[in-house]
Amino acid sequence: MKKMISGLVALAMLFPCLTNLTAMAQNPEDLPFVGFYGGDPETFDYLYTYKHSDSRHFANFIDGLIEHDAYGNLVGAMATDWHANEDATVWTFDLRQGVDWYTDEGLPYAPVTADDFVAGLQHAADFQSQTLYLVTDLIKNLDEYTKGLVSFEEVGIKALDDYTLEYTLKTPTPYFPTLTTYSILLPVNRQFLESQGPGNKLGSPDFATAGFGRLAPESILYNGPYLLKNLTSKSVMEYEANPGYWDYANVHVKNIKLLFSGNTDPSNLFLAFDRGEIVSAPIDVNNPSIVSAARKKYGDSIFVTDTNAAVIFATFVLNRTQYHSPVSATTDVSPKNEKEREDTKAAILNPFFRQAILRAVDTSAINGQYVGTDLKYTSLRNMLTQPGFVKTSDYKGYGQLVENHLKSMDAGLYPGDFSLEDGQMAFYDPALAKGLMEKAKTQLKDAGADFPVQLDVLVNGESEMSFRGAQAFKHSVEQILKGDVAINLVVSTAHHFLAQKNHQAVNTDIYFATAWSPDYGDPKSYLDILDPYNGDLLKNFGLQQTGEQGIKEESGLVHFKQLKDLAAAEATDLDLRYDLYAKAEAYAINQAYFIPLYASGGSYAVSRIVPYTKPYSAYGLSDMKFKGMRLSPTIITSKERDVMLKHWQDVRNGLV
Repeated sequence: MKKMISGLVALAMLFPCLTNLTAMAQNPEDLPFVGFYGGDPETFDYLYTYKHSDSRHFANFIDGLIEHDAYGNLVGAMATDWHANEDATVWTFDLRQGVDWYTDEGLPYAPVTADDFVAGLQHAADFQSQTLYLVTDLIKNLDEYTKGLVSFEEVGIKALDDYTLEYTLKTPTPYFPTLTTYSILLPVNRQFLESQGPGNKLGSPDFATAGFGRLAPESILYNGPYLLKNLTSKSVMEYEANPGYWDYANVHVKNIKLLFSGNTDPSNLFLAFDRGEIVSAPIDVNNPSIVSAARKKYGDSIFVTDTNAAVIFATFVLNRTQYHSPVSATTDVSPKNEKEREDTKAAILNPFFRQAILRAVDTSAINGQYVGTDLKYTSLRNMLTQPGFVKTSDYKGYGQLVENHLKSMDAGLYPGDFSLEDGQMAFYDPALAKGLMEKAKTQLKDAGADFPVQLDVLVNGESEMSFRGAQAFKHSVEQILKGDVAINLVVSTAHHFLAQKNHQAVNTDIYFATAWSPDYGDPKSYLDILDPYNGDLLKNFGLQQTGEQGIKEESGLVHFKQLKDLAAAEATDLDLRYDLYAKAEAYAINQAYFIPLYASGGSYAVSRIVPYTKPYSAYGLSDMKFKGMRLSPTIITSKERDVMLKHWQDVRNGLV
């Protein structure tokens, strides 16, 4: 095993100017973090809520079994070790001893034990947690408990003793440890929980009389790195490092202050940074005067934020049945006649047609509407799953596995130099788009379709950037496939756009656009959304869980499910599992069910946060934590940032 350089030594070796500057301060750890938050939390019942406005706070108050380090590795938090039985249906966690719960005043309350995780899951089930979907069909008898069919003692979670916790699952689940980084499996002290009102009694939930997690520092206990010291609605939130925290040595910033920003213009955040009021800020590329001022003053200290695991994409509606707003028959009416509607449906079900559209989309022009011309390539993504989301035992990235399968499927469409890496347009190819369209036209005209095919694209006209992105989409496709495809932009409002709540209400031929981020560390978290019977994209496809079998088979979604299920069944050999999932994703890409657009991130910013010191994760709560983060008294330069990025990448790739 490669030996990793410790955090302090790495900083001194790779970033000497930072450590020298920090040494100039009377006490480096006296540097406070001052940032901003956009909206008040709704609850601190961390076992109930799924909202980011809540979890970004309690991620710093509560430790679960496992967390991520700065390199994305799973490391123990409340657990020191974990292991599974042979088929990964039973997982056992050995807990860290000598860890306490604390009140908001920093007073010890009780030891953290295995029973706290049992109580946590029961509370989440009792209150029908918004994140219960992650485990309800996974943990044995949990679904049955929520339906009143069994007692909680029959659910697959047991405290074998004070410091040994066991989960029994319905199916082999090699990725289960990654799920423990999410809020649904966090602990709660049983005695404290039930003391917060009669509605919190386990087994007898009542929202009306449940006080646990109300918006007050004293409504929860803390076993994490920070204590909540102040919550003033629409004003400020303040944390203070918990001196009793088990890993206090890695809490380098002792005071966190978050200022309420609401819907503040991002330019105002930069101005606040410029005045020294906050430690980092975005630079609004849509405000030329701000960009000019930032470049003049901060020059090479301006950096591009990292992209993350969230992906934004468009989908083809395979079975559209709605041609006006679902709430008004006279609003957002499609301009197409009945024959054009039939032709569009036939075209969308033709894989050559979908592939032609995919190859005709200049995704950089779309992304440029959001991040500016200079950065229009930086955050481009070319697949559903983040390319480096998982790696094989020899550090081969998942995206490379998908590439290999695509190349073996069709060397013409995916030649030897074809790459799915971020930051480029892997699919955009006008000549290839025209050739694929000719194949589609031959088949569709033989079936009686007329051209050009009319594609309605519903767009929220109240969002200027969304509208400009849709315009860029229209221009790109119509320019390359002129005479074969016509894009009808149907300009709607947020109210009517959001009214598309089910498959029957989808009033568009291309759903533009959808975002997805993973819940756990396995490709399954991405690819399950394409499942033709229970996937999250059923609405976007214009499909429902039952019925429409003919469309599901004709579109190839049934075959995709077979490939995906084969991957899910492989629970012991992770290299094989990832390769099987890569084969399924390659099939979905080749079928062009979706058009990848861009990833979240990739915009200009300035900061005094030392990069790559915070926890890194593509899922779960870890990336919301301030633990491990270091601050610099001066702004980090691009040169310094590049040095640290190189080291970070080398560690993640097993080179250090």
